[in-house]
Amino acid sequence: MDKDFTCKSGVIESETLTECSNELLTPKGINGPFVGKVPVVLAEPVIQIDVESVIQLDEPALEIKRIKKNLFITQCKVIETGYDFDRDCKSPRKGKLFLSGYVRKNIEYATVDCTNEYKDGISGKIKHTTVKVPFKCVTDIKFDVPPVVHATGETKQIALFNDNIKGNDYCGQEIIGSDPCEVSFIHKEFFNEKIFCELEEVKIFEDDILKDKFECGSKDSFTFDKIIEKMVIFVRLKLLQKQQVNIPGKAQDHDNDKKKYR
Repeated sequence: MDKDFTCKSGVIESETLTECSNELLTPKGINGPFVGKVPVVLAEPVIQIDVESVIQLDEPALEIKRIKKNLFITQCKVIETGYDFDRDCKSPRKGKLFLSGYVRKNIEYATVDCTNEYKDGISGKIKHTTVKVPFKCVTDIKFDVPPVVHATGETKQIALFNDNIKGNDYCGQEIIGSDPCEVSFIHKEFFNEKIFCELEEVKIFEDDILKDKFECGSKDSFTFDKIIEKMVIFVRLKLLQKQQVNIPGKAQDHDNDKKKYR
């Protein structure tokens, strides 16, 4: 019986949609002044990360067809270090940013399955290898807006007053003063908003060097199974912290504008 070479592909259904009408409404909100708690941008650093790695392919490759890259952050931790050692409070507050993550790379490459008898034709398959190239670094940060930090206070002891202490203490005399039988304490603990990060932009510049080359068919054709990769990565981050800010209303803005021109 002859094979049926009729294709089953085709358009099953198609419909042209009509345009829907809409009405634009003006957003409304609270007319200040009032206090809001919003993420405040503390700093926006651009960090350069230099990485060199060796990647092993699953099979010998004839050539690299395409490399797709995506960067992921796994740690973005800020430790505030205060002002400089000269204690100049006019200088910006500083900190250290601990950054780590990886670049996920999908490498598509052509393999060699066979060559013709004249060794001028090569055939093979397209395969891929996916790897995670890790990175880790620490960098200095200068805050454009300082983070709000409240330190936990020391525990304080409170002496209780008593004007009629009787018994076998102090030779059995009546004493006016601190009660030795009862003590109170005050402990204050402040909770601060964490500094968190947002990934804004990534730029990756790379150079790939082919390693462990083997001749394939002719002198001008060779395969390889290792890649030495050098990357220069630029990462732009936003460091934010939720803070309470005063939000003025329209009337207050108008009054401030009048004062400027007086």
